[in-house]
Amino acid sequence: MQDLIHLVHTAEGDILKADLSLEAVEDSIPFLEGPSPGLETLKNLPSPRCFKSHLPFELLPKGVQEKKCKVIYVARNPKDVMCSFFDFHRTVQIIHYKGTFQQFYYRFMNSKLAYGCYFDHVIGFWNQKDHPNVFFLKYEDVHKEFKKTVRGLADFLDCPLTSDKLLDICAYWDEEAKYNRKEDRVGYWKYHFTIHVNEKFEKVYPDKLKDSDLTFDFDL
Repeated sequence: MQDLIHLVHTAEGDILKADLSLEAVEDSIPFLEGPSPGLETLKNLPSPRCFKSHLPFELLPKGVQEKKCKVIYVARNPKDVMCSFFDFHRTVQIIHYKGTFQQFYYRFMNSKLAYGCYFDHVIGFWNQKDHPNVFFLKYEDVHKEFKKTVRGLADFLDCPLTSDKLLDICAYWDEEAKYNRKEDRVGYWKYHFTIHVNEKFEKVYPDKLKDSDLTFDFDL
């Protein structure tokens, strides 16, 4: 999503040669709640200012509630999120998680990890999907309907795309897709879930979303 926003805002020049290095994108879209660059620095960034955040809707700045800024929320299916988060916990040195995936599954499903309950977080934003300044996206739909996603994103950001630029972005994305990590695929959960874990998940999953009409694709 960072890359897409960066591309949509790249109104001029050759998109296929755009600087989408990790450093460039990270610098242009910093974390809102991160210790660096800090809120004062964020306030002084040139418009349009773009931040990223892991905060639930109710903890975002009041300006969001007052419709003073736009929010793009990307929701990924819980099985893939769980596996990606498991990898994150094992590879980040400050966490250095040593438990098994089954142990991690229980932590995830019982909201014993950072940022609280995944299901509450996603449903919180899903309940705001009709908010005029909230653009709710499913990770799986980005993969299924990429061109439609880019067009909708651009319109939401008041950056309408020409047909040529839309084609350029799609061409860039097709090229990048060749090098996608398996962790980025829809259905990554199959690398970690056992039959037993999947059966347990399918048994409790409906209860987690019982008060919502939100659904996910777990494979494409």
